[in-house]
Amino acid sequence: MYYLTFILIISSFAILLQPSYTSEWNYGDLGPDVWSDLYSTCGGRAQSPINIRTPCTVFQSFKAFTFSSAYTQTRKFKLLNNGHTIVGTYIGTNRSSPYQLNGGGLSETFELTNFHLHWGENYKSGSEHRVNGQKYSGEMHIVHTNPKTGQIVVLGMFIQSITLTNVVQGRKNEDGQSSRLVEWQKYLSVIKNLQNVGDFIEADLNLSWLESHNLNDFWRYRGSLTTPPCTEDIIWTVFRTPIVVKDGEFQVLRHDILIKDFREPQPLNGRQVLQSFKSKDQSSKDGHHRCLIE
Repeated sequence: MYYLTFILIISSFAILLQPSYTSEWNYGDLGPDVWSDLYSTCGGRAQSPINIRTPCTVFQSFKAFTFSSAYTQTRKFKLLNNGHTIVGTYIGTNRSSPYQLNGGGLSETFELTNFHLHWGENYKSGSEHRVNGQKYSGEMHIVHTNPKTGQIVVLGMFIQSITLTNVVQGRKNEDGQSSRLVEWQKYLSVIKNLQNVGDFIEADLNLSWLESHNLNDFWRYRGSLTTPPCTEDIIWTVFRTPIVVKDGEFQVLRHDILIKDFREPQPLNGRQVLQSFKSKDQSSKDGHHRCLIE
């Protein structure tokens, strides 16, 4: 009897030591509307994502981003289903990451932390940020951190999944679109196998071919993480030009992983949004202030 009790205690303790992927939040019954019940910052005044109203942005010229050579090289990543999305992290042996970012108005150098995706139920929804109310099929977030200060920078890139094959074929020769289509096809074919929480796999990826081809036109603002604990004071860069993928391949996310995993836009609450390019609907210098009184 004592022996059996001892075995049961040891077995229970061993179970507690196993990695747990259960969560106090999700995108369903414990979705974004109730996140602030457990994570008070999720109800803060500087939250992300936002709806970017281009007439309300302020133009500012930025120096070009500078990416280290690792971004253009094929390297090994660990891809993990963490129950909320698929997270990609670089597998390296060096203490300092070879993926380093600076420029683009950033005063210091930032290192790659991870990249992950957000998507929706169909090809007309899924992006977290919106532009003048327009939604995209999804959004990729490439997260970087300053190893000295802990400051987080997120590069947000819209994903547009196209259902018309001829439209995609017609873009193959634009800005390396063919290479991007191939890299996304490879990436999506790998992660479709990560259907259970905790599943992971290693894959060789070229990060530059997963990114938008235009990294010069973007919006910049201060926001938060878009998932709990919704930490604020995050430097956001949201790029104007979407990544184009085939919907037949992209839909594996909503069919085999999660139906959706995006948060709706949050109130701007007077924050300023900078725009790196000029547009016809943009005010000269007072756009931000004009929108505050509308």
